[in-house]
Amino acid sequence: MLYVIIAAIGASIGFSAGLFGIGGALIATPLLKIFVGLAPMLALATPLPTALPSALSGTIAYYREKLIRFELVKWVLMGALPLNLAGTWLTKYIAGEAMMLATGAFMLLVGGTFFVRGWLLSESHEAEHITPQSLILTGAVAGFLAGFLAIGGGLVMVPAFVRINRMKFKQATATSLFCVAVLSIPATLGHWYLGHIDWTIALVLALFSTPMSFLGARLAIKLRNRTLERIYGTFMIVFALYFLWQQWSA
Repeated sequence: MLYVIIAAIGASIGFSAGLFGIGGALIATPLLKIFVGLAPMLALATPLPTALPSALSGTIAYYREKLIRFELVKWVLMGALPLNLAGTWLTKYIAGEAMMLATGAFMLLVGGTFFVRGWLLSESHEAEHITPQSLILTGAVAGFLAGFLAIGGGLVMVPAFVRINRMKFKQATATSLFCVAVLSIPATLGHWYLGHIDWTIALVLALFSTPMSFLGARLAIKLRNRTLERIYGTFMIVFALYFLWQQWSA
């Protein structure tokens, strides 16, 4: 029964990764802690190895539609890769329970911004505003949080691409997912070195998340940008509130 639950978690994080370009690890952390009972640091980092195959699976679907902005990737990774290692190293000095609360709070913040944008503001038609400096800064913040919270970094990149650089949501999702695949490699190696990964659970997650990521990306391609923003914001708020309530009531 335990592995059925883990398989279901893998399928859900893979689908959300493809749909929203967020890697899925952030969503997996509370699910593994609540329903599987993993210790905080194991719940935090065990999903990381699944981010690479899952993100690559979704990336294939976006690549076919020419939605990935490859010309932006080098600037994002330039800022992300060094800060990713720093964030991973810092987890040695932070309590696991504090990391759980930080994860929930961050989900709530990001979900709130997209809820307001998707439901309460008129649809934006502003021209893109992309500079190497803004992309490097986006990468630095995403890379640090990818290592520190053991997430793919997409939860930072997607909002930054949309809100700061004014990219279309689908392009932001596709480009983010490709960056997530790259960032998952150093983050996984760092947390493996620190002993934060249960490889048996990670394998089960990967087996089910990888095909579902492709399906999530295919659905995202068919939906309107506005609809995706609304789903993204609402989903993240509800999930974050549930997770934070679980943490405080534990």
